[in-house]
Amino acid sequence: MPLPQMPNDAGVAEILSEASKLKAKKDKVEFLSQYKNRKDLEHIVKGAYHPAIVWLVPDGPLPEGVQFSDVPGPDLADNRLIMAWRQFQYLVKGGPDMKQAKREDIYLNILRSVHRSEAELLMSIVDKKIPYKGLTRALMLEVFPDWLPISNKQTPAE
Repeated sequence: MPLPQMPNDAGVAEILSEASKLKAKKDKVEFLSQYKNRKDLEHIVKGAYHPAIVWLVPDGPLPEGVQFSDVPGPDLADNRLIMAWRQFQYLVKGGPDMKQAKREDIYLNILRSVHRSEAELLMSIVDKKIPYKGLTRALMLEVFPDWLPISNKQTPAE
């Protein structure tokens, strides 16, 4: 069975969703390997599975009154994770020093500006998981060995 063909500018949520639909592990590995040069995917995988990445924004559901974008597709959203990942530096430990309210405002603005599928993905990443079936840390480590340490335990040097 041929692997799915994705457009060059496919969103991370679209890529991971397609990968999760593949039955065989080798197909998932082969499909995801095509995206080794995607910085947005790298930051999503690291954000979910790298023990040294500590998110400084609240996990869980959106605050009351905050809503996802209601655009029908990722291409129509005001922003996409393919561009917004650059702002992740403000949301994690070791990033620029700022007031927590400003950090949370940046996070909420990203969630409001991207398509719902990407917002839900980012919220899961902050919760340290990837919400697509079969896309485990072990699989990501196999596909992207340079992105993750073998151990999921944070060492004092990190």
